[in-house]
Amino acid sequence: MDKNNSYQRKVLFLSNTANFSKLNLPYMRWFKEQGWQVDYASAGEEEVKDCDNQYTISIVRSLFSLKNFKAYRQLKKILFENHYGILHCHTPMGGVLGRLAAKKLWKQHKIKVIYTAHGFHFYKGAPVLNWLLYYPMEKWLSKYTDVLVCINEEDYELAILKKFKAKKIVKIDGVGVNLEKYNSLSL
Repeated sequence: MDKNNSYQRKVLFLSNTANFSKLNLPYMRWFKEQGWQVDYASAGEEEVKDCDNQYTISIVRSLFSLKNFKAYRQLKKILFENHYGILHCHTPMGGVLGRLAAKKLWKQHKIKVIYTAHGFHFYKGAPVLNWLLYYPMEKWLSKYTDVLVCINEEDYELAILKKFKAKKIVKIDGVGVNLEKYNSLSL
């Protein structure tokens, strides 16, 4: 992308719940410090701090809810009107709707799409229905993904083994607290 392109220096974080803004807070602040516009889209059940614009869309967790069709249209409008350089999707529905809504922009090389998978619904021991529904969808959508971020070894190995088409597949060591950084106290 050209640095003078209007699709630069704007990032949209997306999840079905605004609670993910807490997880994204360090990244949102980093982007702000680098001079980016930082926006957030979610179901809007709470105020998101540290962003320039917060969008409430009809996204819900259920794969079968008709509300997600409305959320898809809302998200597509937000993406096309705001010219984001990066879309960072979280949660399964955020990942599905975000990549579908950004597909045309992604094909035109106008947006980079990052999807952080917080645990695939298809895993060793998962119900067969999960494999029938979620696996083909994630594999197909991976081709519209610049970076697929996995937070556990099983998901990472599965994405590599099953040849997901994301331009880059990375693994980070989950989310949570590193207990080795804290001393225990005895009372």
